[in-house]
Amino acid sequence: MPHRRATDRGRQATLELTDAERLVQAILGHRSVTFRYQGLLRTVEPHLVGLHEAGEPLLIAYQAEGPSRSGDLPGWRTFIVTEIEDLTVSDRQFPGPRLEFDTAAHRMLVVFARA
Repeated sequence: MPHRRATDRGRQATLELTDAERLVQAILGHRSVTFRYQGLLRTVEPHLVGLHEAGEPLLIAYQAEGPSRSGDLPGWRTFIVTEIEDLTVSDRQFPGPRLEFDTAAHRMLVVFARA
């Protein structure tokens, strides 16, 4: 059996990650992500992903582009991770956590990653 190069193995491993795992990587790398949520295509700066006290995995993000049903943009949004579809991690980086980001404002049992 031929050996695959390390870059090929790394690329394959990235393709096999769950959306939650890819969100963690995006947060740690300060990379924007695009996904479909409630039928709308959105581009966000992910800031926190964790398990909410209600038991749902949540993403807290600053939505920079795309439509929203919950208010003006750009702005902060909360997304249920299991309802995110077609997630793509961008090569575009954001500078890091926004000053107005308040990690204590979200009741998380477990935080998997934060910007």
